[in-house]
Amino acid sequence: MADDQSLLGTEQMFDQAEIEKGTEHPVLGPNYFRSRDVVEKFMVGMDADQFAPILKKAADDFYSQLLVSTENYLLSNAEHNLQNELWRGADNIVQALLSGEKWAVDKYVLGERYDCEKVRAEVAKHIPKELQDARIADLESQVEKLRKDVAFYRSR
Repeated sequence: MADDQSLLGTEQMFDQAEIEKGTEHPVLGPNYFRSRDVVEKFMVGMDADQFAPILKKAADDFYSQLLVSTENYLLSNAEHNLQNELWRGADNIVQALLSGEKWAVDKYVLGERYDCEKVRAEVAKHIPKELQDARIADLESQVEKLRKDVAFYRSR
């Protein structure tokens, strides 16, 4: 066997004590005892305090990244929500005006705060034809639907 080891260029890995212990505990074998001895020798110079700076740096880096990500998310979310709220507010006012809600008409068309006389003049000047054409198209569509409904109910 010594010839085989010399051919492979290896030294005997286990000392006699490790082999004996391994024989006494065949489930573990000599490798268990050899690895335990190697680790114990390695750990002699190790101190748990050596890990504190590594863990502190990891924790600080994680905290920093988490803080930046959270701030970015919250600011972006707040910006998005504010923009949507302003957009909805403007849309709601336009819808209230176009649907003729009294409070909106009184405030923005008939009132005095927003130079409403000029607003009324400009609305009348710029969209009367388009407004009439759109209203006529709406009414023609409604008449067509009603004609189909009448024809359906008459055919029953």
